Amino acid sequence: MGRSRHCSEEQRTLIKKLIGEGKTYKEVQKSIGCSAKMISNALKWRAKPETRGRKRKTTINMDRRITRMAKAQPMISSRMIKDSLELPVSTVTVRRRLCEANLFTRIPRKVPLLKKKRHVQKRLQFAKEHINWPKEKWRNILWTDESKVVLFGSKGRRQFVRRPPNSEFKTQYTVKTVKHGGASIMIWACFSYYGVGPIYRIPGIMDQFAYVKILSEANPRNVNELWNVVKESWSGLTAERCHKLVDSMPHRCEAVIKNCGHTTKY
Repeated sequence: MGRSRHCSEEQRTLIKKLIGEGKTYKEVQKSIGCSAKMISNALKWRAKPETRGRKRKTTINMDRRITRMAKAQPMISSRMIKDSLELPVSTVTVRRRLCEANLFTRIPRKVPLLKKKRHVQKRLQFAKEHINWPKEKWRNILWTDESKVVLFGSKGRRQFVRRPPNSEFKTQYTVKTVKHGGASIMIWACFSYYGVGPIYRIPGIMDQFAYVKILSEANPRNVNELWNVVKESWSGLTAERCHKLVDSMPHRCEAVIKNCGHTTKY
């Protein structure tokens, strides 16, 4: 004997309605032209949950614990999460749950270490005070700085971080760096909107006396002398590049304010 014909959702609804009104099987059969078996199946039918694929190995509570630990410790590995929470699943499953929570593995951005809280506060204060400066005002500034250039350093162990998209410069997802290791030199240089100025190698330590001496040697007496210094120095860095750097200052201030004084992509 073959299987009885399946009825549609509309037929099931109609059968249940007629039976609910007190109709007999015979009356329902005559009314809609179906078999007694179809009526019986329609009354027994229940919607079944989706059962395709493998059963999920973690519970909702496990998923929350995994996500919570990764957010609290962005640099932690999936192996450490599995061992710390004593999860009965593999590290691959842990990584899948983190990806489902939008916490993907990334190489953390390396940013300069801001040692004290006041450094962050001063950056934020400067950005707020100068964010509305016009570009013409920024173009009248001579930018100077000293820096330590290291020949080489230890690469160390490769590190990863789990973070949401578009959060690479949030302080908890970055690696703080200091310049150390290998041979190094201390240099001082300056530039303006019109181009680059002279660059000096500093023997020993850069103190206020060395700074004043350099400024006295490099300081032109008028605009023409400044232009001559700019043209003759740093020929490898074009004036167009300096234009972009100086004109980007409003965007840099905005980025510092948005990141609460911490390092930005600039």
